[in-house]
Amino acid sequence: MNKIVKIHLPHCLAVVGLIVVALGLVSCSSTATSTNLSEAPTATLAPAVEVSPTAEIPVNVPNSQQQIEEGKSLIESGEIEKAIEIFDQVIASDPQNASAYVQRAIAKDIQGNYEAALADFNKAVELRPTDAIIVNTRGKFFANYEKYDEALADFEQAILLDPNYASAYVNRANILANMGEYEKAISDYNKALELRSDLVDAYYNRGTAYGLMEQFDKAVEDFRKYIELAPEDPWGYYRLAAAYAELGDLDTALFNINKGIST
Repeated sequence: MNKIVKIHLPHCLAVVGLIVVALGLVSCSSTATSTNLSEAPTATLAPAVEVSPTAEIPVNVPNSQQQIEEGKSLIESGEIEKAIEIFDQVIASDPQNASAYVQRAIAKDIQGNYEAALADFNKAVELRPTDAIIVNTRGKFFANYEKYDEALADFEQAILLDPNYASAYVNRANILANMGEYEKAISDYNKALELRSDLVDAYYNRGTAYGLMEQFDKAVEDFRKYIELAPEDPWGYYRLAAAYAELGDLDTALFNINKGIST
């Protein structure tokens, strides 16, 4: 951590003004009114790296796995209707294929069809109730709709099914942080990073939680680590700048604002 520099008041005010203008957001402090930690900047919330549910599901019908992969590619390219048609075909020929239900649920969710997506997620969990990945995926679906009780239940179930499932700890931590349970969230982020030190967004979200607890020195450590792992994301620099500003090191805060702007 850089040494805190004492600055004359006029210079302080100028730097703070630049920080406010450049960030356009509230710095990491306990006065923030909300904590949408699930909006990790590079994960488009799935805040952690996942193994696709399709990877662990046996192929019972010839070419069903190939069809599912084709459908996933169509989702990525934005051809949602075509993807759903393929998943419909897989399910028609193999009604027990939980992976096809998961992928169809994802496609229907993209279309904004909450009820249809939920029905498919529920069917997938019904078919594979001990699959931590599928349960965790449904939990993320609930979290995106701010159904925190349901999401929390799924993440807790996923952890019970697989106590070494780092992503589930991150996802549960995000929910706890959104509920204001920062200490519990920090504990889950710690566990996730103990299991997998490469979970980039866990550093960002833990740093944000530390900031909301006014532990800005720890927030600085996490945002610096995040920047080390994701140097192309300007939000890491902005959050680091906010933490340094809270510590009174406005020169370093301004330096990181400029880094973020130039990234």
